[in-house]
Amino acid sequence: MATPEIVHATLIGEAGDCAALAVSVYDDQGRMVAVTEHAAELLGYSREELLARDVGAYTDGGIDRSLLRTEKRREGVRLVHRKDGSTIPVAFVVAATRVSQLPYFVAVSWELAPDDPRATDAV
Repeated sequence: MATPEIVHATLIGEAGDCAALAVSVYDDQGRMVAVTEHAAELLGYSREELLARDVGAYTDGGIDRSLLRTEKRREGVRLVHRKDGSTIPVAFVVAATRVSQLPYFVAVSWELAPDDPRATDAV
C-alpha cells in the first residue's frame, strides 16, 4: 500500500503535468532538476534537453539567484528565448523551498497574451 506521502507526490506531479502552467524546479546552482511537460513545450525543448541546463539560459541577463536567497519569493515578467529562436513574454513566480534539507527553487510561469499590458514590460 502506498504511503500518503507517495500518493501526495504522485498527485502533485500528475496535476502539474496536466496544468496549463509551466512548473520547473531547479537547484541552488540554477540547474533544472524537474520540469512539467508544459514547461518543456513553452520553451520548445524536450524534458531531457532542459534537465541539468541552467534556468537563466533562456532569458537575457540570466537569473539572479542571490535575490531569491534573500527574498524567498520573486515574481515578474521576462522575455524568454525558445529553442526555435523566437521570444515570448512570460510571467513567473519563483519561491525557495527545501527538500530533504537541500535548497531548491520552484518556478511557475505562463505565457502572456499579446494584449496583456505586462507583455510590454518583459525584459
